[in-house]
Amino acid sequence: MMAAGSLFAVLVLVFVLVGLACTVFWIWSLVDLLRRPDQQYTAAGQTKVVWLLVVLLGHVIGSLIYLLVARPSLDRAAALRY
Repeated sequence: MMAAGSLFAVLVLVFVLVGLACTVFWIWSLVDLLRRPDQQYTAAGQTKVVWLLVVLLGHVIGSLIYLLVARPSLDRAAALRY
């Protein structure tokens, strides 16, 4: 049976790792968003500034929304354009 102190340490480690993974995902989303040319957003009928605000202010939730909503249409626009 685990002692209360070691259980607490495991929980802290889990929370730190989840927080680190979320922050890495958020940074990856920002980099992906900022590296795409403005013309790609225009071709997809979207606005880069709006998505930047969604990801910046929404952190992980904003990044998930960007990944699930904006990115597929941006990829389709890139495939058609380039």
